Amino acid sequence: MVQKREGTSTALPFIHTSEELSNHLHLDNKTKEEIKKVSKLYSFRIPKFYLDLMEKDNPLCAIRKQSVPSIEELAGNGNLDPLNEKNISLTPSFFKRYHHRGVFLASSDCAMYCRFCNRRRLIGKKWDARLYWEDTFQYLEKDRETHEVIISGGDPLMLSPDELDYILTRLRSIQSIKSIRISTRMPVVYPEGLKQGHFDALKKSSPLWIVIHINHPREVSRDFIETTSRLRDAGGIVISQTVLLRGVNDCPNVLARLFENLIYCGVKPYYLFQLDEVRGAGHFKVKLKKGIEIMRYLRANISGLAIPQYALDITGGLGKVPVDYKYIKKRYGNKVLVEGLSGKTGIYNDDAKQSNCSGCNICKQNLL
Repeated sequence: MVQKREGTSTALPFIHTSEELSNHLHLDNKTKEEIKKVSKLYSFRIPKFYLDLMEKDNPLCAIRKQSVPSIEELAGNGNLDPLNEKNISLTPSFFKRYHHRGVFLASSDCAMYCRFCNRRRLIGKKWDARLYWEDTFQYLEKDRETHEVIISGGDPLMLSPDELDYILTRLRSIQSIKSIRISTRMPVVYPEGLKQGHFDALKKSSPLWIVIHINHPREVSRDFIETTSRLRDAGGIVISQTVLLRGVNDCPNVLARLFENLIYCGVKPYYLFQLDEVRGAGHFKVKLKKGIEIMRYLRANISGLAIPQYALDITGGLGKVPVDYKYIKKRYGNKVLVEGLSGKTGIYNDDAKQSNCSGCNICKQNLL
């Protein structure tokens, strides 16, 4: 197994104290004290790259809200493990909620500690995912039912190139694993942290699905565009996920701009997530009604390629479900009343014959 890096985090270009932050933003004494207070419970780290995307004199800046601690994090309800990941863990770094796929927490480090993170119980703490890699590999080598692995964390691209290559090589050696997904925020917040060795490791194990977490059009920087291009060149199939956040992107025009910009640079919007009910992030929560209204606007105004699925992970770990406007209104026998994007309704004649099993036996065959 590759060795973990020692003593590298302090040398990286990150801001992680209110004193350092005050050299870049105007912070009054009250705000600095609030940041210190929040940081004792929920650590913060901001890459200087991401800080440069910020509107320095605007306290309502969407970049600032996602990255700078707020006293609101100490109020409200919520759960440190809102999706009940601990109770479905098969090793300390691997859990399965669904039959054929699971999540590998390969890293416990992130370039930035997002203020709404649903794993803040682990990130920025002393938990080290590397200690449990071998447990996870041994489990997967015996478990022939897992066909897809989602590598997450933390951010797996915060690992060294050798560590990333080791993980991907081990997973590719397991015959039952057919698809690998990597979840990352690095191209958005810290693109310079991706070295040539990372791209070489990805290319060696391609094809891979790369899921980039991005929330606002200001995050679509030139560096982001260049990095996503390199990911595609390395054999990555690049898609995105976005969290709907109050005061950040809960506006149809903001999300339309984000999703269209992603399409223009070759990234397919995949998910728009309702906020998980994680402790300390309740001030970011958007009403479901508002999210549904935003999705209706998007369907009527932007390309279908740019529309993600609006989804909610049910609190307590009951799984992910789509949330959307119900366009089918009523049924009269075979006649179905369907509402269009303009609000006008039409009739669909639902008179198809019953579907029957064709006896192809795919249901009884192994994947691939």
